Amino acid sequence: MIYRYDFRYTLAQITVSIPLRLNFRKMVFTGKKENVSKDRPIIYAPNHRNALIDALMVVFSSHYRKQIVFLARADIFKKKFVAWLLKGMRIMPVFRIRDGKDNLDKNSEIFDNAARILRKNNPIALFPEARHNPKQSLLPIQKAVPRIILPTEASADFQLRSQIIPVSIYYRDMFAFLSDAYVTFGTPIEVADYKDIYNENPVLAINQLRQELENRLKSMVVNIWNDDFYDEYCHAIDWNGDRIAREKFPERKDGFLQAALYIVRKLDELYENDRGEFDQKTAGFRQAYALLKENGLNSKDRIGKISSVRHLFARYGALILSAPVAFFGFLNGIFPILLNKKLTGLFKDKQFIPSARYASGLLFIPIFDLIQSLLVGAVTKDWLMALGYFILMPLTFYFALYWRKWLKTARRDSKVRRFKKQHPDTWKRVLRLTRL
Repeated sequence: MIYRYDFRYTLAQITVSIPLRLNFRKMVFTGKKENVSKDRPIIYAPNHRNALIDALMVVFSSHYRKQIVFLARADIFKKKFVAWLLKGMRIMPVFRIRDGKDNLDKNSEIFDNAARILRKNNPIALFPEARHNPKQSLLPIQKAVPRIILPTEASADFQLRSQIIPVSIYYRDMFAFLSDAYVTFGTPIEVADYKDIYNENPVLAINQLRQELENRLKSMVVNIWNDDFYDEYCHAIDWNGDRIAREKFPERKDGFLQAALYIVRKLDELYENDRGEFDQKTAGFRQAYALLKENGLNSKDRIGKISSVRHLFARYGALILSAPVAFFGFLNGIFPILLNKKLTGLFKDKQFIPSARYASGLLFIPIFDLIQSLLVGAVTKDWLMALGYFILMPLTFYFALYWRKWLKTARRDSKVRRFKKQHPDTWKRVLRLTRL
């Protein structure tokens, strides 16, 4: 049964955890010790922005020793081998209306299985938005979570003491490699609190629990609901996030996430209470972005942090000195790079690119590392050298990826410095317009 231990899950967890960590510059987890019980039935309810990466984040960040069971959309189970693999990774299908009305009846069996899993005190994870959303916003929360948990509790007279854990997953730059990720486990929702309402009116209890879960997630997730000004909100976060994190949240390891939440709420308050100032502020954001674009810059450039000539000289010097190591890393990783480009080019939807990049790195780097190491051993007849190559290839390749990121950052900072020097008045104007 799926609620029992499965070796495929353990093998997958060990295999994917290290590459996932290497995929990000920084991963910050908060709230798991305070809010996640090891002794009670739990449903994790995270927002869903980044396809496969979101699920891996929950597995990686959870301190549960038990294996989490995920519920995922049914269309990915069409091929038998994939279905076998997914089941081994403790993933069960959930059918949607687009999968055909006849298939919706199968959800009853799926939900019954989920109930048995919870009664065995095993954790479940379910994305309550029911679909991906790459934007920094929260889609309407669906009823799947309360439809599973309330009847399960009712069957035990609400004595299971189950909890729903709202989870916020935030990526500073979802599409960038070596970016920052923040996972927050929120205060649990006690399902037993809905006992009286459910016994009197199950439909009302389901709706109220769904609404509470949505409210909890809205308080945790960076939720830019105002589509007409979506870009302006995002630019405001880019321009002000680091400064506000330092000023208002210096002691928090998730300071940038808290700063992003603060910026969105501040703009929302202006929109609701002072539309004139809001329009003036967002118009200023648009002007600033246009000025930056005219000078070959964008909202992610550090326009408020000008690097000195000495600092830039030292950075370029370090890049030049370390270039041979980076070149070695890129040269020996050329085939994984080309295959990654080919694979990511197959996806029209950008939100699947980070997952495809992660999967290609997980598969292709070890494969080509092994093949190339065997070739080195076969050509040189020196298997000690082959072993050294086997160790150095992935290390230098990963260094090369960081080196490329450092080079891009140095070049952007140089461009910002030239912008300030050549157009000082425009630079000052941009600083004024971008400040929140």
